Amino acid sequence: MMKSPQQELYDYVGYQSELMGYDTYDHLPMESENADYPFVQIGDINIVPLPNKSAISAELNLTVNVWGNQDQRLVIDTMANSLLMVVSKRFKTEHYRFRGMLSGSNVQMMQDTSVPDTVLNHAIVQMKFRLI
Repeated sequence: MMKSPQQELYDYVGYQSELMGYDTYDHLPMESENADYPFVQIGDINIVPLPNKSAISAELNLTVNVWGNQDQRLVIDTMANSLLMVVSKRFKTEHYRFRGMLSGSNVQMMQDTSVPDTVLNHAIVQMKFRLI
C-alpha cells in the first residue's frame, strides 16, 4: 500500500532526527518506557491541498517537539535548530518530492511546569513543506 504524503514526510523527518543521533518517538513516551532526556517527539501533521491548472500540490505543516530537563536548555535549543534545517532543502521520499519552506517555519522555546515539582525545557519546531 502506498503511503500518503503526510505519512512519508512524518517518517522522513523522524528518520532524519534519528540520523542526527536523537532519541525519537512518534508519541510522548510513557513513564514505563523510561525515556531519558533529551528526546524528540514527532507530533501533529496537516496537509492543505493547493490545486492548480496542471497538477495538485499541497502544503504540509509538521510539529516536532524537543524535550529536555531543566539543565538542558542549550542542548534543546541546538537540537531544535538542527531539526529546523531539514526544511532548508528539497528531498525525495519513496513516492513524493518535497521542498522545505524556511520562511514559514519557526522554533519556540519554553519552560514546562505541568509535571509537579519538575521544570522541563520544551522546544516546538513548526516545519512547513511544499509537495512538488
